[in-house]
Amino acid sequence: MENKLTFESIKCGDKLPAVQQHLSQEDIWHFAVASLDMNPVHCSPEWCRKSQVFGIPETVQHGQMTLSLLAKVITNWAYSSGGTLKTFEAKLIKPVPVDSTCTYGGEVSELHPVKKGKDFVAVELWATDQNGDKVAVGKAQVIIPQ
Repeated sequence: MENKLTFESIKCGDKLPAVQQHLSQEDIWHFAVASLDMNPVHCSPEWCRKSQVFGIPETVQHGQMTLSLLAKVITNWAYSSGGTLKTFEAKLIKPVPVDSTCTYGGEVSELHPVKKGKDFVAVELWATDQNGDKVAVGKAQVIIPQ
């Protein structure tokens, strides 16, 4: 059994376990159905070959999917110990084409001892593609229980 995460156990510079995801067209279609976003830039390989949106002939991952995978870094790390997301912000930098493999990660950047049950940490988040290029960056604050 894993050790329960506590505010006292966290240090600045701690790396959160990474999430890696290979993106298939089927993944994109499933997300399109779940999000009700059937934009052809995501769902129509034929249209993308002709239109070359973003200068590439492939469909791309939904931005909200990229953000949800960034958030998964936090939930995988903190939620089983009762941690809760206080704030989350992110910036999409580069489209993620189909057949990409991205790694999503984070690092604790600040500790905020407020009071029992309200202590929180700040986490810097990032996502990189298989070439090491950043596709998204973000920040989150996570309340950590005692």
